[in-house]
Amino acid sequence: MFQQVNRFVTQFRELEKREYARSREEERLWQSLKDKLSASLTEEQPAAVRRCIAVTGLYAQAGASFLAANASFLLAGSGVSVTLCELPGTASYYYFALDCERRAHHRFKNSSASVLLMQSNHLRILVDTPLSNESLTPTDTADWLLRMTKESATVVIDLSSRWKEEQAVRVMDLADEIWVVFDSDLARFTRLFLTEETPSWWEKHGEKIRLIANKWNEYLSRSAIMKKVEGTISLWNSERFAPGIDAVIPLIDSEKTAAAQAKASLLLELYTEEEHRFLPLLHSEKGRML
Repeated sequence: MFQQVNRFVTQFRELEKREYARSREEERLWQSLKDKLSASLTEEQPAAVRRCIAVTGLYAQAGASFLAANASFLLAGSGVSVTLCELPGTASYYYFALDCERRAHHRFKNSSASVLLMQSNHLRILVDTPLSNESLTPTDTADWLLRMTKESATVVIDLSSRWKEEQAVRVMDLADEIWVVFDSDLARFTRLFLTEETPSWWEKHGEKIRLIANKWNEYLSRSAIMKKVEGTISLWNSERFAPGIDAVIPLIDSEKTAAAQAKASLLLELYTEEEHRFLPLLHSEKGRML
C-alpha cells in the first residue's frame, strides 16, 4: 500500500512540474485532487483497541466455555483478530469439543499446544493436548498473557469454573473484563452465594465484572424473578461494588446445540442464524467491542 501511494505521489509531482495552460475548471479539479491527496496522507488511522477478557462460570456447566467460544467466533467474523485460549496445564475442553487432532492446523515447536484457525484465520484457538503438564507461576502467567495479547487484538481466556485457582485469579487481575456466567439453575446459584465467601477478585475488580445470565427464558426475565436474582447477588456486594446483570443469553435450541456438539463444531459454525442471540455479549455499557 505504501509503495502504491509513493508511486502515485511521484507521478503527481512530475505532472505538476510540467508547464501548460490550464482552464479554470482544470485548475479547480487539480486543486481538489491535491486537497484529497493531502488529506489521505495525513489522516490518522485509529489505533487498534486491545483487550483481554477472562470468562468464568460460577459453577460447572453454567456455560462459560460455550459463551466464550461462540462470542469469539462472532467477534472474529467482523474482522477483529481474536485468540481464544485456556489456562496452560489444565485439561483442555476444546481439545475434545473441537476434535483437535483432526482439525488443528499446526503444532507449536517445543510445545504440546496446537492451534485451530477459523473465520478466515481471524480466530485462533490455542489448545493444549491432554499430555501437557505445564504449570505456571504468577510471573509465568503474566509473561504468557503478554504473549497472547501480542498475537491478537482481543484475547478471550476461558477459565471454565476454576475461579478459585491461584492462576485464574492472577489472570483476572490482569484482564480488562471479567465475564461471570451463571445459568437458570437458581437453587444452585443461591446455594453458591450463601455458602461461599466473597472472592477477593469480586471485591477487588467490581468495575471489570460483567454478570451474564445464560440459558434464560421469558419467565425468568420477569421483573420479580430478576429482582430475586439480583438480591441473591447482593450477598456478595461490597461498599464499592453492587453489580447487576449485564447480559441475558436465551436458552439455545437443544437440537442445534446437540448437532454442533456431535460434529465437534461451535454452534455458530453450523447455525449462523443464531448469531443475534450472542450479540448482548459484544455490546454493553462496560465496553463496546463492536
